Amino acid sequence: MKNTVETTDRTFNFQWHITDRCNLRCHHCYQSEYSQGASLDFLLSVAEKIINELKSRNYTTCINITGGEPLLDKSVLVSLLHFLNQSPVVQELMIITNGLLLNEDYLSELEKFSKLSTIKLSLEGATSQSNDLFRGKGTYDSILQKIKLIQFHCRFKAVVMFTLQKMNLPELELMLSLGEELNLDGLILERFIPEGQGRGLKNLVLDKYDWENLLNKLIQYFDLDVGSEDLLPYKAFWIQFYPELDILGAACNLNEALCIMPDGILYPCRRFIFSLGNVLQEGIWSVLEKSKLLQTVTNHAHLKGKCHSCFIEDCHGCRALCYSLYRDPYAVDYQCFLK
Repeated sequence: MKNTVETTDRTFNFQWHITDRCNLRCHHCYQSEYSQGASLDFLLSVAEKIINELKSRNYTTCINITGGEPLLDKSVLVSLLHFLNQSPVVQELMIITNGLLLNEDYLSELEKFSKLSTIKLSLEGATSQSNDLFRGKGTYDSILQKIKLIQFHCRFKAVVMFTLQKMNLPELELMLSLGEELNLDGLILERFIPEGQGRGLKNLVLDKYDWENLLNKLIQYFDLDVGSEDLLPYKAFWIQFYPELDILGAACNLNEALCIMPDGILYPCRRFIFSLGNVLQEGIWSVLEKSKLLQTVTNHAHLKGKCHSCFIEDCHGCRALCYSLYRDPYAVDYQCFLK
């Protein structure tokens, strides 16, 4: 098992939410507002700002573009991709989408951008019953059709994002089997964090017993020669189906990436709803260098309870979940099963 996050002092990545507008209203959504979009001029100003800042320190970047639903305004998305695709600072582009607006014409337009490598689509279950409960009636069948369309008509990698919570956790093995059946390029396992519309669903957050059981299932399924505690530093997993079945662990990328919201506000990550400032006003490096939160929140000396004295150097718990549940980013990790 490998770590998917290959960090160097010359790489800094972004998840960029270019709009809050969306054609779905998923019950567990991190958003609570769905009307805010950004003009193309504003988005290009942000793009120019981050590219210039990265260039000033000889950094490159991979950018995940999402929303809301980023496909809603095709002309804006295409213009932004054209700008980013031309920059030598940008190494790779990906799109995170619900996929419902994809068709042959849209995919043909997206294929023009050489650095756009991956389209990530969300499923909340391995069956229409479990997925549609959260994402809306008919979305399961539609998304499976869009995956086939991506695979048949274009060069993009098709990746599914699966957000784990108590109701869909029993479908983990079914989801892995579905990934193999669909010949996916990847299946991303993430954890539900109750923010936005999802704040009322705190009862669905995986607890420490759920998380330990999940890790043990992954160890057994992939025949890993590790214990569950060895996987605690990983906050998400990437399942690779081909050329051979494998699992890649993704550690927390605090201080190695930022989330950009439609109004330019920067978050440590999309699930860590803590404003660090505005990218156009403060800039990337100023935010990173001046934020007391970012300087302390991954340091065991500043964490509370058993996280303060944890012997696993690479693990500092999920600070986004701590902030979501307690509005205290330094609290004990709710999902940690260590004694």
